[in-house]
Amino acid sequence: MMSAPRPIARPAAPAASPDPVAWQVAHLSLVFFLDLIALGRQRDVLDALLFGAVLVANLDPINRDPALADTYARLDTVAPDDLRRPVSINAVAQSLRLPFETARRRIMRMAAAGDLVVTARGVYAPAASISTPEFLATIFGRHARLERFYGELRAIGALPASALPASALPAEPAAAASPDPPVRITNRAVAVYMMRVVEAFNDLTADPVTGLLLLQLAHLNTRHLDARAFTAWVTDPTAEGEPVRIGHLARALRYSPETARRHALQLEAAGFCVRRPNGLVAALPAEKHPLLQEIVTENLGNVQRLFTRLRQLGALAGWDQAA
Repeated sequence: MMSAPRPIARPAAPAASPDPVAWQVAHLSLVFFLDLIALGRQRDVLDALLFGAVLVANLDPINRDPALADTYARLDTVAPDDLRRPVSINAVAQSLRLPFETARRRIMRMAAAGDLVVTARGVYAPAASISTPEFLATIFGRHARLERFYGELRAIGALPASALPASALPAEPAAAASPDPPVRITNRAVAVYMMRVVEAFNDLTADPVTGLLLLQLAHLNTRHLDARAFTAWVTDPTAEGEPVRIGHLARALRYSPETARRHALQLEAAGFCVRRPNGLVAALPAEKHPLLQEIVTENLGNVQRLFTRLRQLGALAGWDQAA
């Protein structure tokens, strides 16, 4: 039976003390991830997460083969359906920690709309579903946002040598202006990273929708802070955070007010947010501090691996001159 993306291997124990670089990267990653979510708003957020999990599993054979990754790198080179590895609905549900029936119902609805195909071997996203004008706009938007993230990480010295160019200037400066960038390579890599973020925060919260609400709340609470001040916020979020009203939170995620309120109540009951007279502030139960530190450390490794892999595939050359 086909499986969803493999669970992330976790370190045996969290870091003994906060790593300032890891926390700066966490701050940048938080905004990056939420921007990626916002760019893919053609679907309900849970449908988008399910579609993404299916697509990541489908394209794993291409991600693992550098030759295939290069062949299907650009906008007009869509991988054919017979190269996609179907994935079981059960595996997708487990990867997102969703009830099987919730995943099945939503996947079948997307299949009826033509976005997914359900076969005896599993589910796949056909080439046609990632070639629509709306999806192509998302591809280019995420490619551009990844370029900005690359520049932000280079500016704070967060990338390892394996992710950086061999010299101060790229070998072919003209590549920066390429009219045909490797947008499918970058988007496949971004999709894998997004699934890793969802999986990590599922360890903190009950489900991905609640986890996404917590991430958005943390972002809105801290948008007035720079990356360094974000580290101080973690030690006392209820004192440093800027309260956010439910209505603002719902609009930011395009949730209904009722959905946002229901998930906010779950977070409050679990100790992940505090209600103030002028809104909600993210919090963190004391027993979750080691797990959060582990997630932050793990995220740094995932980000560095993301850009190292893109360097190996030659997908960063066009950005090096501007970075």
